[in-house]
Order: sequence, then C-alpha cells, then structure tokens
Amino acid sequence: MSNQSTTKQEKRFKFSKSLLQDLPATPEDSASRETEYSDSACTGLRAIVNRKGVVRFMFRYNFEGRKRSLMIGELGAFDVKDARLRANEFKRMVADGIDPKAERDAKRVALSFFEFGEDHYLPYSQANKLSYRNDVSILKNYFYPLWRESKLSAIQTQEIQRFMDNLKGKLKPASINRMLSLIHRMLKLACEWGHLDTNPASSLKKLKENNQRNFFLSSEQITRFFQACSEDSNQSAANFFRLALLTGMRAGEMLNAKWEDLRHQDGSTSLFLPHTKAGLSRTVPLNASALAVIDTQKDLRVASHPYIFAGRFGQKQMSHPKKAFARIKERSGDLEKLRIHDLRHTFASILINSSGSTTDGNGNPISVSLYDVQHLLGHHSSQTTEKYAHLASNRLRDVSSNVADFVTNATKVA
Repeated sequence: MSNQSTTKQEKRFKFSKSLLQDLPATPEDSASRETEYSDSACTGLRAIVNRKGVVRFMFRYNFEGRKRSLMIGELGAFDVKDARLRANEFKRMVADGIDPKAERDAKRVALSFFEFGEDHYLPYSQANKLSYRNDVSILKNYFYPLWRESKLSAIQTQEIQRFMDNLKGKLKPASINRMLSLIHRMLKLACEWGHLDTNPASSLKKLKENNQRNFFLSSEQITRFFQACSEDSNQSAANFFRLALLTGMRAGEMLNAKWEDLRHQDGSTSLFLPHTKAGLSRTVPLNASALAVIDTQKDLRVASHPYIFAGRFGQKQMSHPKKAFARIKERSGDLEKLRIHDLRHTFASILINSSGSTTDGNGNPISVSLYDVQHLLGHHSSQTTEKYAHLASNRLRDVSSNVADFVTNATKVA
C-alpha cells in the first residue's frame, strides 16, 4: 500500500470522543491551516482540526452539482452523536431539494442581536448563571442601545473593540472586562448553536485591571466593629456581618443559605452551599465562633422559614443589608472605606497571619497555606487566591527575622 493511500485511510475512521480528542493539532509548518478527517459511520461528516488543536464538525455535500460545506460546531458543544444527527438532518433536507446552507444563511440574515439576546441567550443565562441579573442589566443599558437593530451576523470585531475603547475613562477596567466576557460568551454560544461560523470577539484582549482594592480590618478595628454590631437594632443583620468575617463566605452565599443546608457529622458542623459564584457546590466548615453566631440566629428564626437570614416578607431571604452596614460602620468610626466584601478579605488576612501561632489538639503549630485559603474561600482557581500572596510574604519576612535575631544574639555571645 502506498504512503498516499495509507494517509487517506488514517484520515477516515469511525468517530468517537476519545479518538477525536487525541487528534494532533495541524503543524505550524503545514501548507494547510486545518486537517480534515472523515467519519466512516456517517457519510459527509468531517472533523476539522486547526493549529491550536480545536476540533470542529463539518458537513460536506453536493447540491445541484455544486460542492457545499456547512459548519456544525465544536467538539464539546456537540458530541459525536449530536454531530451525526445534525448531519443526517442536513441529508434529509438535500433529499427534499433544500440547500441546508442556504436555509441557515437565510435565518442568520433575519436574526437580530436583540432577538438572539432575548430568545436564545437570556433563557440560557437564567437557567445556568448566577449572574443572570447582571447580564440583563448589561444588555439593557449597554448592548441593546448599540446593537438592538443590528443583525447578529453583521457585528464585527472592530465594532466591539470600538465599543470597549469608548468606555475607557468612563468605567473601571474590571467593568469593561465583564462586558467583554459577556459579549464573547454570547457570540461563542451563537457559534455553537449554529447562528454564526466564527466569534468576532475571540481575538479581543481584556484590559489590565488596576482597580483592585483590598481592605483588611485590624485587630482593634474588629473589636470596634463587633461592638457596633452588638449595639445595632437589627441583630439578624449584625449576625450576617459577624458570620461573614468568621467564615469568609460571600454575601450572596450567606443570603441563599438555608437551615436545611447545615450538616452535622463526627461532632463538627458545616454549611453546604449548593450554588456558589462559580456555579459549583462547596462545604464551609464552621468554627466555634461561627457556630455561636448560628445559634444566636436560631433564636431569631421565624417559624418554619427556610432561610438562615430571613426576609421580612413571605418565604424570601433577607435583602442585602446595606442600611444596617452603614449604621454599624458609622458607629464603629474610621471605617468609611469598609465594604461588606472586605470582611471576606479580612478572614483571609487573619488566616495567613495567624499561621503557626495556634496549635492543634496535640500542641503542634497549625500552618496555613494559600491552598488552605483557596478552599476555605471557595475560589475555583488558585489564581484568584494569589492576590493574598503578599500577606504570606510579609509573614515569611517576619519569620525570617527570627533567624536574624538568633544569629545576632549568637554573635554577641561569641
């Protein structure tokens, strides 16, 4: 068998997820930007692999004597079974005298950005994202005024870049980046769902974020803050702030926490969070002080109310306690810059700076790593936790000074 026939045979096989995932990326020095493979189980179905190793499904066919091709979508968004089903649908259209590419192009021309957002993206966002309300706000206030009447297929990369550039100086880089993430996600889904072939936002870069501000309460400020909590008229809100500092939980996680989520096992208590910011579940261990706050909150519990922090009306959770927080800050004094989220930062700061200063049941010092901080805060990525690395570095510098003191004293003795 010749080398040419062997190559052809290797590029035709029965598709499976594992085989497709193992396909090599198209070499950089290749004359072609993509490598094409054929599915022996479904005539016309192709797998296209680019130089980055991304695998996409394509359907090739003949219509009225002309060779045509139609992109189906990426491996992952479509599995092999889905791709074959879609290819067979296109075959039936060809058999009925309908050109599937022309049919899709006609639908794309008709679909506006507003229609895609309202009829396709927002139902997905509501079902899959905790930040659904943020998506609605960005669409309503920024995207729709600009692209409401635009056809989805007409939005270009330069247009999105110009939109971002016009926001510079008006909004913080982090806010602009959130908008870029949203438009990128929307257009990526449009590709996966067959409304676009390429994502015009895929090559755009996020802005460098220089607006991060982490504020940590000192020991003396914590004392004043807790004293102010004790004196506030809304003790349920005060418990909310106490628990935030003692566990490092996000405000949204605590507001959504229910009594049924408390777990008791082996003499310890934890709080199960079924839905976090990352969309994943996690379990928060409750220390003795946090448990004391929970016990106090039990005394304030409205009969049969499901939420630990109950709202005033119906069976809903407490609204964001901004007014109570403002009162407590004012009573504390010198805490104008404090945000509720800074209680979470303070929790991380205490963790790192207390490393080695406390002991376990056997009297051994307890060290705290950034890995521990990552899991206690529920960070999906370790990169998010890296912003606390400078705290660990400061502590290491202090610990290192012990060596300097030891050597200095030893030198004096000598």
